[in-house]
Amino acid sequence: MEKQIEKTIIRQAELKDLKYIVDLSKKESLSLGFIPKMAYESAINGFRKGVPSPKRWSMVCNDKLFVCTCNNDLVGFCLASFGRVKAIYKTGKIAQICLQEDARKLERGKLLLQAVIDWGKKIFTFSFNAGCADDLESNFFWQAMGWIKIGHRFGISHKNTWVQTSKRKINLYSYDPNDLLMGLSNG
Repeated sequence: MEKQIEKTIIRQAELKDLKYIVDLSKKESLSLGFIPKMAYESAINGFRKGVPSPKRWSMVCNDKLFVCTCNNDLVGFCLASFGRVKAIYKTGKIAQICLQEDARKLERGKLLLQAVIDWGKKIFTFSFNAGCADDLESNFFWQAMGWIKIGHRFGISHKNTWVQTSKRKINLYSYDPNDLLMGLSNG
């Protein structure tokens, strides 16, 4: 009997991965919410498309998009931002992390999240925040990763990212290796 070894790789996304990412995000839209294709593309290219506006202080995109592959097949992605570029203490944000259903609960989410955190360390972003709808099983993932639930808010509209327009409760999680409470939650 031959033993097959799975090869999981986490890497930065490339434009050729975009169709898979958009398709998976649409399939999981109830869990992920809506992020336009253009945002994923900007995270890959490093610059924003479109015309500069007063709301946008830069055409540079500070987001990064990572993918998880298993035996050369895409199985998930993570979209993250890494704080304001010139800030003294930067806090990143996990905008979306998603694995296709048959790839979940096999440590791949942990590998994907750790790759994002490791990338953040390289550019001096050590803490991160994330939101997760209260009704999702994904809350167990954030807790298992040792992230601390710091509060909640209501869902936001895809039209205005600052206004809470939905009645859906979103749990807010924080990761900060310098936080004394982080150590308590892991042990």
